[in-house]
Amino acid sequence: MQCSLRPLARRGCFLIFLFTFLCTFTLTAQISPFEGKPIVDVQFPNGQPLDPADLARVQPLKKGQPLRSADVAHAIDGLFATGRFEDIIVEAEPSGEGVIVRFVTQNAPFLGGITVEGRILESPNRAQVDSATQLSLGAPFQDDDVTQAVDRIQTLLVSNGFYKATVTPTVERGKDAQQIFLTFRVHEGKRAKYDMPSITGVTKLPDAVILRATGWRFPIIHWWRKVSSSRTRGGVQRVLNKYGGKDRLMARVELKKLDYDANRRRVHPDLDIDAGPKVKVTAVETKVSRRVLKRYVPIFQERAVDDDLLETGRRNLQEYFQGQGFYDVSVDFMVQPVHDDQETVEYAISRGMRYKLVRVAIAGNRYFDTESIRERMFMQPASFLILRHGRYSEAFQRRDEESIANLYKSNGFRDVKVSSEVTKDLGGRPGSIGVTIHVDEGSQWVVDDLAVQGATQFKPAELPSLASSTGQPFSEVNIANDRETVLTFYYTRGFPKVDFKASWRTVEPGHVSVVYNITEGDREYVRDVLTSGLNTTRQSLVDRSITLKAGDPLSPTAQTNIQKSLYDLGVFANVDTAIENPDGDTDHKYVLYHFDEANRYTFTIGFGLQLAQFGVPNSTSLAAPGGTTGVSPEGSLTVSRQNFLGLGHTVSLQGVYSSIEKRASITYLQPRLFGVEGQNLTYALLYDDTLDVRTFAARREEASVQLSKKFSKSFTGVFQASYRIDNVSDIVIPVLLVSQFLQSVRLGMLSANFVQDRRDNPANPRHGMYNTASFALSDKHFGSQRSFGRALLRNATYYSLGKNLVLARQTQFGVIVPFDPPAGIDAQESVPLPERFYAGGADSLRAFPFNQAGPRDIGTPLVPGGPSSEPTGFPLGGNALFINNIELRFPFLGQNIQGVLFHDMGNVYSSLSDISFRFHQNNQQDFNYMVHDVGFGIRYRTPVGPVRADFAYSINPPSYVGFSGTPAQILNCNPNVPTSQLPSYCASTPQSVSHFQFFFSIGQTF
Repeated sequence: MQCSLRPLARRGCFLIFLFTFLCTFTLTAQISPFEGKPIVDVQFPNGQPLDPADLARVQPLKKGQPLRSADVAHAIDGLFATGRFEDIIVEAEPSGEGVIVRFVTQNAPFLGGITVEGRILESPNRAQVDSATQLSLGAPFQDDDVTQAVDRIQTLLVSNGFYKATVTPTVERGKDAQQIFLTFRVHEGKRAKYDMPSITGVTKLPDAVILRATGWRFPIIHWWRKVSSSRTRGGVQRVLNKYGGKDRLMARVELKKLDYDANRRRVHPDLDIDAGPKVKVTAVETKVSRRVLKRYVPIFQERAVDDDLLETGRRNLQEYFQGQGFYDVSVDFMVQPVHDDQETVEYAISRGMRYKLVRVAIAGNRYFDTESIRERMFMQPASFLILRHGRYSEAFQRRDEESIANLYKSNGFRDVKVSSEVTKDLGGRPGSIGVTIHVDEGSQWVVDDLAVQGATQFKPAELPSLASSTGQPFSEVNIANDRETVLTFYYTRGFPKVDFKASWRTVEPGHVSVVYNITEGDREYVRDVLTSGLNTTRQSLVDRSITLKAGDPLSPTAQTNIQKSLYDLGVFANVDTAIENPDGDTDHKYVLYHFDEANRYTFTIGFGLQLAQFGVPNSTSLAAPGGTTGVSPEGSLTVSRQNFLGLGHTVSLQGVYSSIEKRASITYLQPRLFGVEGQNLTYALLYDDTLDVRTFAARREEASVQLSKKFSKSFTGVFQASYRIDNVSDIVIPVLLVSQFLQSVRLGMLSANFVQDRRDNPANPRHGMYNTASFALSDKHFGSQRSFGRALLRNATYYSLGKNLVLARQTQFGVIVPFDPPAGIDAQESVPLPERFYAGGADSLRAFPFNQAGPRDIGTPLVPGGPSSEPTGFPLGGNALFINNIELRFPFLGQNIQGVLFHDMGNVYSSLSDISFRFHQNNQQDFNYMVHDVGFGIRYRTPVGPVRADFAYSINPPSYVGFSGTPAQILNCNPNVPTSQLPSYCASTPQSVSHFQFFFSIGQTF
């Protein structure tokens, strides 16, 4: 007997009923000769795709049991219900005293993955082509799905100007799980270009103006652009915007058709336009800017004029003026008939007296303190600088009443009543008002007992904690939260059909008994996890992220978490996941992951410009040791090879070139070392040539290996072993011309850096703390020519003072301890110049320009016991550092501009023992004292962080003796010759750091 479901696919319920009746009748007729005979065997000659547990559940025929036609019909129904069969034929064959039953089946295919091939870059991209197929991963597959998908892709390509594109589908059957894999090979051909559009209708604008508005042709050169669907839609929208800019808000622009000329490969748009009358929106009685009207009257956004939109505009304007302090404002509107091609909308605005909200009081609250309620309110009294008239409107008043009432209701106060009272001329002061919120809490409803019924798969202790437990406040909000908690608990454990119902009854006034009834449904399990689409990526890389295994409960949460972790590998453009045959009546299901690998090569080019007081060495003059204001253009290039060797590793080549820095590096990143998330290993080669200190130029050639590890959400460590060669060039201080300071210094170094970040917002923190600790050791045992240890510690904390003020402070302390110096070199001087501490600038000590803090050249004996060389005043860096910053951040103008008052103190010192808190400089050779500055800054909030400008006044900047000649001239200044006989340029020049400093940058100081 044969019963086929395939002819009835997608038919009505009546046909399915008729099909079932005929199959049952035919089945009974054919099985009746074998009715009651023992079943010798049950066979599936073509194999069967069900999990053994699912087969045993849906197929009741067992070996040794008597054959019943009802059991056969039940087996057919059960097998069809699984969704894994397209056709089923049941055959019965006598065998001795019994009968052999055969299920000859045709398995149903399912979509296992879609791959789009071809040179597809943009408009459309691969994701858009994939989406155009409208095929879902894991869904049942039919042959006509391919034809329909090709038609949809062709439509998408045509809308983007590819009229000659071809789409070649390939269907491949997988080895497992009845999967079908589709590949669509797209050959785009050449994209068509726009042609002169036909413009019909009542345009009221010249055709040339409309054509320019479309953007379909390049200006000036008049070349036609290539067609894309976004450009076509954008052109129509830009024409509408053009009419909107001419106050024709009711204009209609319709793209009636796009005619394609195959010979010229041009697309000819046909635009039909009805310009409509001009719409003029004015305000009478009160002057209102056009900008405000366009913002608050929605006819400008909706490009339509009707009473609903105008009424919305009336309410918006009323709330706007109430927010400005005109709490008695009255707004009405009237539409004038069209006259001389213009329709006029007049808003009559009577502002009334301007008030200031000076007090917002809350009365009657006992359960919640006043601050807890204020946190949920929109109304705010006037304060200094911001909200000068307070924040009040009737809408805010209603919203606050509702918010407070919901707060109480969610905590069991079902009968709470919240009202507000507005008092004008508060305290006899005209124009001042106060708002009093009256809270009538009523009695609190409490849960006397909670009964959870129907939870058979889990013990009570295994269920999640619930908000409506005994003794807790009773509210519908808590019940809704409990419902979400229970459903999530069951969903994540393989119960997709779980149901939750809640009921309660009043035991006595204010006391209820709650009953939760859970219908668990059947539990579903993972039959297996199948992946597809991997070409370059190794399967082992993906397997490490897939935590679901065969036999695990089918958890949608775990499934999406795996998808997220696969995206985090950074090697896939798209990761699609689904359940195969999701609607089939089976308890064991395949989980599918199909991958679209990202491009392996990425190129990034950047250009920038720096404007600052640079410390670039200058061979022609020794004047201005602090540097001079200049401009430095900068270019950067980054080339990355992602998913190297299919392991998810990344090889990058980076380069930066500017007048003050030339840097090139090659890095090899091995993320998730040993499969541990947040544990990365990096190998790097670096070349860096920097001229940011006027004393010298530093060139570094370095090889390093670095291990970074995320210990917790807020704590990260970086461990590095590096081997570098430091070269110093362009030295302008004569004493440093001694050959031992010009030689390359080889350094082998071990370092460790730790970061603890507990800030609420790294870009603009209001509370929390930020700690860093950096330790390094350079020693001859590591191949180093200089030995020293270095530590740099930083602690920053942030405190909210009320709602608007933030007190931020930062302390930095650093020390370099040299040991085992080479013969003939002082221990402190043995630390290479590029390895010393430097400070000064926008992000450290604002009393100094960039890198200008600390010791300077004061002239050093050319030979031991001999006369000193001419001093130059150039910064030398130091071996100790102490800096403390304090900022008070406050609202300045509106919500986006913040003001800062700051005080900085600190310096860079010659050594740890030279750290001093002295306020005054002893002489022009003394730089080991504490320099202070105070200042004011402005922060403008942007999406990328605050843009800041700081004005600092250095209270006690250092003075020093410099030299205004050239390096060649300074060598002629023989210290053994009497001063009177020396050239005039050998005279020392007193200099000092300016009292005033200005900085402009992005981001908070710390």
